[in-house]
Amino acid sequence: MNLFSVEQLASATSAPYGNAQTYHQPLLDGMTRFNIDSLQRQAAFLATVSVESARLSSPEESLYYKDPDRLARIYPRAFKNAAAAVPYARNPQGLSELLYKNYHGRGLLGLTWRRNYERASEALGFDYVGNPTLVATPKHAALTAAWYWHDAKCNEPADKGDMTEVTRRVNGPALMHLAERKAQYETALKALT
Repeated sequence: MNLFSVEQLASATSAPYGNAQTYHQPLLDGMTRFNIDSLQRQAAFLATVSVESARLSSPEESLYYKDPDRLARIYPRAFKNAAAAVPYARNPQGLSELLYKNYHGRGLLGLTWRRNYERASEALGFDYVGNPTLVATPKHAALTAAWYWHDAKCNEPADKGDMTEVTRRVNGPALMHLAERKAQYETALKALT
Protein backbone atom coordinates (compact mmCIF):
# COMPACT_ATOMS: atom_id res chain seq x y z
CA MET A 1 0.00 0.00 0.00
CA ASN A 2 1.39 3.35 -1.06
CA LEU A 3 0.85 5.54 2.02
CA PHE A 4 0.53 9.04 0.63
CA SER A 5 0.77 12.30 2.54
CA VAL A 6 -1.90 14.97 2.99
CA GLU A 7 0.03 17.09 0.48
CA GLN A 8 -0.02 14.27 -2.07
CA LEU A 9 -3.75 13.75 -1.49
CA ALA A 10 -4.41 17.45 -2.03
CA SER A 11 -2.44 17.34 -5.27
CA ALA A 12 -3.95 14.05 -6.45
CA THR A 13 -7.50 15.32 -5.97
CA SER A 14 -6.89 19.02 -6.69
CA ALA A 15 -8.53 19.62 -3.32
CA PRO A 16 -7.85 22.44 -0.86
CA TYR A 17 -5.36 21.38 1.80
CA GLY A 18 -7.97 21.50 4.60
CA ASN A 19 -10.28 19.14 2.71
CA ALA A 20 -7.38 16.75 2.08
CA GLN A 21 -6.48 16.90 5.76
CA THR A 22 -10.06 16.02 6.75
CA TYR A 23 -10.25 13.00 4.45
CA HIS A 24 -6.63 11.78 4.56
CA GLN A 25 -6.89 9.11 7.26
CA PRO A 26 -10.45 8.00 6.39
CA LEU A 27 -9.38 7.49 2.77
CA LEU A 28 -6.23 5.60 3.75
CA ASP A 29 -8.31 3.36 6.04
CA GLY A 30 -10.96 2.61 3.40
CA MET A 31 -8.44 2.12 0.61
CA THR A 32 -6.42 -0.28 2.76
CA ARG A 33 -9.51 -2.27 3.72
CA PHE A 34 -10.62 -2.70 0.09
CA ASN A 35 -7.24 -3.30 -1.57
CA ILE A 36 -7.02 0.00 -3.40
CA ASP A 37 -3.32 -0.39 -2.98
CA SER A 38 -1.35 0.02 -6.23
CA LEU A 39 -0.42 3.31 -7.85
CA GLN A 40 -2.94 2.78 -10.68
CA ARG A 41 -5.77 1.80 -8.33
CA GLN A 42 -5.13 4.71 -6.00
CA ALA A 43 -4.87 7.22 -8.83
CA ALA A 44 -8.08 5.99 -10.45
CA PHE A 45 -9.96 5.92 -7.13
CA LEU A 46 -8.78 9.36 -6.03
CA ALA A 47 -9.50 10.86 -9.46
CA THR A 48 -13.02 9.45 -9.31
CA VAL A 49 -13.54 10.60 -5.73
CA SER A 50 -12.26 14.05 -6.68
CA VAL A 51 -14.78 14.49 -9.48
CA GLU A 52 -17.69 12.94 -7.58
CA SER A 53 -17.12 15.05 -4.44
CA ALA A 54 -16.14 18.36 -6.07
CA ARG A 55 -12.54 18.10 -4.88
CA LEU A 56 -13.40 16.60 -1.47
CA SER A 57 -15.66 19.55 -0.71
CA SER A 58 -19.12 18.05 -1.07
CA PRO A 59 -19.88 14.67 0.52
CA GLU A 60 -23.58 15.15 -0.18
CA GLU A 61 -25.52 15.76 -3.38
CA SER A 62 -26.89 19.29 -3.47
CA LEU A 63 -30.62 19.28 -3.99
CA TYR A 64 -31.07 23.01 -3.38
CA TYR A 65 -32.56 24.59 -6.48
CA LYS A 66 -33.98 28.11 -6.59
CA ASP A 67 -35.57 27.92 -10.03
CA PRO A 68 -38.58 25.63 -10.63
CA ASP A 69 -37.99 25.80 -14.40
CA ARG A 70 -34.52 24.36 -13.94
CA LEU A 71 -35.84 21.67 -11.61
CA ALA A 72 -38.40 20.60 -14.21
CA ARG A 73 -35.68 20.43 -16.89
CA ILE A 74 -33.25 18.42 -14.73
CA TYR A 75 -35.86 16.01 -13.33
CA PRO A 76 -38.46 15.51 -16.07
CA ARG A 77 -39.41 12.12 -14.62
CA ALA A 78 -40.62 13.91 -11.47
CA PHE A 79 -42.08 17.14 -12.89
CA LYS A 80 -44.29 17.58 -15.93
CA ASN A 81 -43.72 21.35 -15.83
CA ALA A 82 -42.27 24.17 -13.76
CA ALA A 83 -45.53 24.66 -11.84
CA ALA A 84 -45.27 21.11 -10.49
CA ALA A 85 -41.71 21.84 -9.31
CA VAL A 86 -42.58 25.02 -7.36
CA PRO A 87 -43.04 23.23 -3.97
CA TYR A 88 -39.57 21.70 -4.30
CA ALA A 89 -37.64 24.86 -5.15
CA ARG A 90 -35.58 25.90 -2.13
CA ASN A 91 -36.69 22.64 -0.47
CA PRO A 92 -33.82 20.12 -0.62
CA GLN A 93 -35.35 17.82 2.01
CA GLY A 94 -38.64 17.64 0.14
CA LEU A 95 -36.84 17.03 -3.15
CA SER A 96 -34.74 14.26 -1.58
CA GLU A 97 -37.88 12.59 -0.28
CA LEU A 98 -39.66 12.90 -3.64
CA LEU A 99 -36.79 11.70 -5.82
CA TYR A 100 -34.90 9.27 -3.60
CA LYS A 101 -37.07 8.59 -0.54
CA ASN A 102 -34.30 10.44 1.40
CA TYR A 103 -31.51 8.19 0.07
CA HIS A 104 -29.91 10.75 -2.22
CA GLY A 105 -26.22 10.81 -3.08
CA ARG A 106 -23.98 10.92 -0.02
CA GLY A 107 -20.37 9.98 0.52
CA LEU A 108 -17.34 10.57 -1.67
CA LEU A 109 -18.82 8.47 -4.49
CA GLY A 110 -22.43 9.55 -3.98
CA LEU A 111 -24.09 6.44 -2.52
CA THR A 112 -27.68 6.65 -3.80
CA TRP A 113 -30.96 4.72 -3.37
CA ARG A 114 -32.15 2.79 -0.34
CA ARG A 115 -30.99 -0.57 -1.69
CA ASN A 116 -27.39 0.67 -1.88
CA TYR A 117 -27.63 2.06 1.66
CA GLU A 118 -28.91 -1.38 2.77
CA ARG A 119 -26.09 -3.17 0.98
CA ALA A 120 -23.48 -0.83 2.48
CA SER A 121 -25.01 -1.35 5.94
CA GLU A 122 -24.84 -5.12 5.56
CA ALA A 123 -21.27 -5.08 4.25
CA LEU A 124 -19.84 -2.53 6.67
CA GLY A 125 -21.87 -3.08 9.84
CA PHE A 126 -23.25 0.45 10.26
CA ASP A 127 -26.90 1.52 10.17
CA TYR A 128 -26.87 3.74 7.09
CA VAL A 129 -30.54 2.98 6.44
CA GLY A 130 -31.66 4.28 9.83
CA ASN A 131 -29.13 7.11 9.77
CA PRO A 132 -28.43 8.02 6.13
CA THR A 133 -26.71 11.30 7.06
CA LEU A 134 -23.90 9.22 8.61
CA VAL A 135 -22.71 8.53 5.05
CA ALA A 136 -21.85 12.23 4.64
CA THR A 137 -19.39 12.25 7.60
CA PRO A 138 -15.68 11.94 6.70
CA LYS A 139 -15.13 8.40 8.00
CA HIS A 140 -18.23 6.97 6.37
CA ALA A 141 -18.01 9.08 3.21
CA ALA A 142 -14.60 7.51 2.55
CA LEU A 143 -15.51 4.03 3.79
CA THR A 144 -18.66 3.72 1.68
CA ALA A 145 -16.76 5.05 -1.34
CA ALA A 146 -14.04 2.40 -0.96
CA TRP A 147 -16.68 -0.29 -0.39
CA TYR A 148 -18.67 0.77 -3.47
CA TRP A 149 -15.47 0.84 -5.55
CA HIS A 150 -14.70 -2.71 -4.43
CA ASP A 151 -18.28 -3.90 -4.90
CA ALA A 152 -18.35 -2.51 -8.45
CA LYS A 153 -15.04 -4.30 -9.13
CA CYS A 154 -13.29 -1.09 -10.14
CA ASN A 155 -9.81 -2.33 -9.27
CA GLU A 156 -9.82 -4.47 -12.42
CA PRO A 157 -10.15 -1.62 -14.95
CA ALA A 158 -8.03 0.63 -12.72
CA ASP A 159 -5.18 -1.87 -13.03
CA LYS A 160 -5.30 -1.24 -16.79
CA GLY A 161 -5.64 2.54 -16.44
CA ASP A 162 -9.09 2.27 -18.06
CA MET A 163 -10.90 5.32 -16.73
CA THR A 164 -13.73 4.85 -19.22
CA GLU A 165 -14.66 1.51 -17.66
CA VAL A 166 -14.08 2.83 -14.13
CA THR A 167 -16.47 5.69 -14.91
CA ARG A 168 -19.06 3.30 -16.36
CA ARG A 169 -18.96 1.13 -13.23
CA VAL A 170 -19.24 4.06 -10.84
CA ASN A 171 -21.42 6.49 -12.74
CA GLY A 172 -23.28 4.51 -15.40
CA PRO A 173 -23.40 4.50 -19.18
CA ALA A 174 -23.66 8.29 -19.53
CA LEU A 175 -19.92 8.48 -18.67
CA MET A 176 -20.43 11.88 -17.07
CA HIS A 177 -17.33 14.09 -16.81
CA LEU A 178 -15.14 11.46 -18.47
CA ALA A 179 -12.58 13.92 -19.84
CA GLU A 180 -12.28 15.53 -16.40
CA ARG A 181 -11.83 12.11 -14.78
CA LYS A 182 -9.09 11.14 -17.23
CA ALA A 183 -7.25 14.42 -16.66
CA GLN A 184 -7.55 14.04 -12.89
CA TYR A 185 -6.21 10.49 -13.17
CA GLU A 186 -3.05 11.80 -14.87
CA THR A 187 -2.74 14.45 -12.14
CA ALA A 188 -3.15 11.79 -9.45
CA LEU A 189 -0.55 9.49 -11.02
CA LYS A 190 2.01 12.30 -10.92
CA ALA A 191 1.10 13.36 -7.38
CA LEU A 192 1.40 9.85 -5.96
CA THR A 193 4.78 8.98 -7.46
